[in-house]
Amino acid sequence: MRNFIFWILFYTLVMAFSQILLKFGVSQIGGLKIATSRDVFLITFQVLKNPLIMGSIVLMVSSFFLWLYILSWFKLGLIFPLTALTYVFVALMSYFMPGEKLSLFNYSGIILIAVGVFFLLYK
Repeated sequence: MRNFIFWILFYTLVMAFSQILLKFGVSQIGGLKIATSRDVFLITFQVLKNPLIMGSIVLMVSSFFLWLYILSWFKLGLIFPLTALTYVFVALMSYFMPGEKLSLFNYSGIILIAVGVFFLLYK
């Protein structure tokens, strides 16, 4: 069981960090507006130049292979609901980001998710 929890925590933390990096990277680029096909190429170039977005992509690809590993060893019906921890970790990390403050209701929902994950792990 301990090994199982390690892999789920590791996977969800990698996914959460990828989302935080992506948010910071997109914030650096600014609002993405696509009006013409030329805009697609300009945005693609901006994305490829941004180390935060590229780091996020690396983490997402890594998490894909990590997920394949997890799927090969554990029951999908148990592990997939546990990925909801990603929501909890992203919300906690976003607390430290400018302009990302959450309300009491948001935190209540996050607590409910965490409690739900606990019940899934309880035998």
